[in-house]
Amino acid sequence: MKIRTLFIEDERWGVSPYFKELVNNDFECELAKDGDEAIKKLQTEHFDLVSMDISFPPGKSLDEDTIPIKAGVKLLTLIRQGKIENCNPAIQIIIMTAVMNYEIEKEIKKLGVSAYLKKPIEFNKVIETFCNMKHKNEKDSSCSKMPNLA
Repeated sequence: MKIRTLFIEDERWGVSPYFKELVNNDFECELAKDGDEAIKKLQTEHFDLVSMDISFPPGKSLDEDTIPIKAGVKLLTLIRQGKIENCNPAIQIIIMTAVMNYEIEKEIKKLGVSAYLKKPIEFNKVIETFCNMKHKNEKDSSCSKMPNLA
């Protein structure tokens, strides 16, 4: 079973290095570059997992007063409150961010995320985190093609 994953990241180079390894481990990866694209995909497609940065262009869907550094908080709030049609409010979410703001981090964690990773993140740590989410989704023992984590 493929784990459909939506990455919300305005800088593709920040997440695309993981795609090949994740695809090898039965993930299907899609990218949304801003809040508008993320909400549209969440409303119209099924995803098992969301990975997002905290800071990305909010677009018009999140709120014209939302600043990029708060876009992730706003989107996560909408997801958890069930305000995005056809999106499971309990969907697993991984945060991968370089934003170093204690208040935002506290707010994000309070809203409930499966993992909170601060960039720069070791490649194998990212893959391991996603494989752990796959295990929770599938009740699978592990990713079969894990890279050497030594």
